Amino acid sequence: MFNRKPFQQLAYLFYEVRLHVNVHWWRWFGCWFSSPVIAVCAYRLDRFFYLLLGGRIWALIRIFLSPLSLFLRPWLGRCEIHYRADIGKGLKILHPGLGIVVSGQAMIGEHLTLTGGNCIGGRSGMKVGDLVLGNKVSLGANAVILGPARIGNNVQIGAGAVVVKDANDNTTLVGVPALPVNP
Repeated sequence: MFNRKPFQQLAYLFYEVRLHVNVHWWRWFGCWFSSPVIAVCAYRLDRFFYLLLGGRIWALIRIFLSPLSLFLRPWLGRCEIHYRADIGKGLKILHPGLGIVVSGQAMIGEHLTLTGGNCIGGRSGMKVGDLVLGNKVSLGANAVILGPARIGNNVQIGAGAVVVKDANDNTTLVGVPALPVNP
């Protein structure tokens, strides 16, 4: 039977490029050389091959491709988005040179915005499904989410905030540890 999930990653990639181009056709050619698009492209292609070839096979192939990734590091930025992380369409990375880390146990909805210096990870003993982010989540500069945690839809996390607990829908979190701001 034909597996559509790998090819869905390619559709997500073209959707994200269209978001970056933003109806300006002349941006299409230059966007392939911008670090945000390159970082998203690297994750989507990594995830594509993981889903297409299977986990163990792709992990072995990545070992042999590691010298290539070392060569490409200056263009890929400091983004380490694990290929097992399940991220919906609309991923936007604004400043990948500041560094991005996303754990392989993360399950993330659509339209995630990472500003830079972000970490979405967890403490030891976490498994897939312990770290879930909803749709339209935005992280400010150097914001961190440490799971296990469930973050709702339409959540904004302020710059430098450290989220260690669950967050409801339509909230803004700030501080260390992050707490909701009263409207």
